[in-house]
Amino acid sequence: MTAAAVACGLLGTVAAPAEATPGGTTWLCRPDMPRDPCDLPNDTTDMLTGKRTPATSIPEADKKVDCFYVYPTVTDTSGLVADRSPVPAVRSIARFQAAPFADRCRIFAPVYRQMTLWGLTPAVMASWVGNRDLPAIGYGDVRRAWREYLRTDNNGRGVIFIGHSQGTMVLRKLIREEVDPHPAVRKKLVGAFLMGGNMMTARGATTGGDFRNIPICTRRGEFGCVTAYSTDLIAGLPSLFGNSSLDLLSTTMHLPTGPRYRVACTDPLTLSGDRRPVGVTVPSRPYAMSMIAILMKISTFPGDLPTSTSTWTTGPGRFAVRCADDLGSHRLHATPVVPQHFNELPLFDTHLVDVNLGLDRLVSIARQQTAAYLAQLR
Repeated sequence: MTAAAVACGLLGTVAAPAEATPGGTTWLCRPDMPRDPCDLPNDTTDMLTGKRTPATSIPEADKKVDCFYVYPTVTDTSGLVADRSPVPAVRSIARFQAAPFADRCRIFAPVYRQMTLWGLTPAVMASWVGNRDLPAIGYGDVRRAWREYLRTDNNGRGVIFIGHSQGTMVLRKLIREEVDPHPAVRKKLVGAFLMGGNMMTARGATTGGDFRNIPICTRRGEFGCVTAYSTDLIAGLPSLFGNSSLDLLSTTMHLPTGPRYRVACTDPLTLSGDRRPVGVTVPSRPYAMSMIAILMKISTFPGDLPTSTSTWTTGPGRFAVRCADDLGSHRLHATPVVPQHFNELPLFDTHLVDVNLGLDRLVSIARQQTAAYLAQLR
């Protein structure tokens, strides 16, 4: 069966129930929801060492900060814009990316009318780059959810933003408009993980692109800053990520881009304090059948994704990572130390594993930022 045929069959997939609130937000994840895909045990098996790490559990009442997560492009229903249904692929990506942070924060994630996989194909994008209406639909859903969360759920708590790809672009705009200009809201910022979405700074500076006041992170334990990068394995390939002069994605959200700016790449090993090579960690539960699952299977992970009897599995490979400039691109380059074969997608590099490559390091950064943030409140 061809990928197109499989994708057509997915259009009838039944969505899981979601939580709608009086404020009009449809929630994918929130701490009072049953069947919350962002709430998973964190036990892990490492396929390289065979080590099994048991789950730890922190009650929701003991979590001192919140996470606000916006998921990437995963919806492959027909049309250019998705509806507000938490289809299985959306729930799967929440497990892949947001759930590892659940032992540190209460997670809030809205369902939004994102631009679909079909809407973001290069040919379609070229036809509506100047049309503000399409990207504004999904952004409006997320902004409404953010304002509702602040009004009804925040209660003065610190916030960590988590986004990837389209989710990062939406969060770049949200933080630019709703957080960065407002000191009282900015004080709530514990950190932001804006992965795979070309966050911009002024060249030679930590601010001056997307944000005037919020910098990229540069040292261990720094809070109120942004961790951001896109990953690659093969330097020099043309890419939608890492090069501000070739950036079509920021243009769709009417965000800063162009040669005046530089795409941010923050070194996760410096920020975490752990400089060991990193692995790729994914949920052991199979990803819901979707175009993303097909791309993972035939491209990023030839064969099957790593799996074990634990909730999470770290694959057998290890990679040394560093921020690198190559032919105008600024990306987190991964060099195999212990080989694990996976491929780059043309124009997308290793985009599908931007969050999962070194996932434990990102969680460690969030943990350290939370501790520093809470300490300055005492």
